[in-house]
Order: sequence, then structure tokens, then C-alpha cells
Amino acid sequence: MREIEIKAQVHNRHALLAALRDKHIVLSDPVKQHDVVYGRPGVVANTPGSIWLRIRAENDTKKLFTLKQQYEGGLDSIEHETEIANAKELEAIIKLLGFERYSDLTKYRRKAAYRNVEICVDEVENLGVFIELEMLTTTAADGATVVKKLWEILHECGVNRSDERFEGYDVLMNRKLGKS
Repeated sequence: MREIEIKAQVHNRHALLAALRDKHIVLSDPVKQHDVVYGRPGVVANTPGSIWLRIRAENDTKKLFTLKQQYEGGLDSIEHETEIANAKELEAIIKLLGFERYSDLTKYRRKAAYRNVEICVDEVENLGVFIELEMLTTTAADGATVVKKLWEILHECGVNRSDERFEGYDVLMNRKLGKS
């Protein structure tokens, strides 16, 4: 499945939450997500075709494994995900496959569904508050058309296009830490 998303930094969390409530968008309770992302040595983030692996712990209990292959770069990727029983064993497998740790971060995510779109409001430790809109599509979907539809929703919520971020939290955090 292809996942196309857009992301924007939020400068006024209360105003955003009020705008979402005004549109009758009800966010879930926060879920703690601890993400460890792995990449191949020397691969540049967002390079089309590059593969990234993630082990996610939700609320310190549920464990998920995700493979993302960059499609057109940025926040457009082919994604596969499954629940796992043993994160430590999977981490050993990932390392034997030649991948190395790229990032390690924690966020608190609240989600809602709206017009076939998943809305996520994320508070990322040491990075800030963000809103993401994600749409699952076929591989052949026109990415620019999907992004335009997603931005129409964000504009309705008062989010400014100048606050758009084109990288995942892992890339943003590494940049902040001077690792990329």
C-alpha cells in the first residue's frame, strides 16, 4: 500500500485543537510511540527507492515492525507493517541484514479519521507539535493530487503552508542533533 502524507509544525496547539473540534473531528486519547528507525549505511534519507525499517512500541506494550520504501521521496512511501512478538530478536535480525540505527525518538500521538484521511496530532519529545494527514492509495495514484486534497483539509483547520515539513520526525530529529 502506498502512503502519502503531509506534515506541518504547529505553533499554536490550542488553536489547532479548537479548529479540529469546530469541524467535529474527535481525536483519540494520546498513545505513546517509541520509534527506532534503521537504514542502510550511507543511504541518504528520502532517496526514492531507499528502504527504512522501524520498530515501534506503543504504550510500552504493543510492538510493530514497519518497512517503508521511499516512492517519490519525502513523505511518500510504500509501506508494510505487522505486529511482532519479540522486538529484541527482530533488532538482531535487522542488524544482521546490514541495517544500522538511524534514529530513536518518542512521541505522543492522537488520531482521528476524516474524509478517508487519517489525521495525527503529534507531540514529539525535543522537537515540538506537528499535524500529519495521511492517505492510503494505490501505487499508481497521482501524488500531487493527493497532496492538494490533504492541504485543503489542513487549510480548513487554519494550518499555514509555510509550516510544512517534508521529512519524517527521524530526519528532523537527526538534523536538530547535528547528525545529518
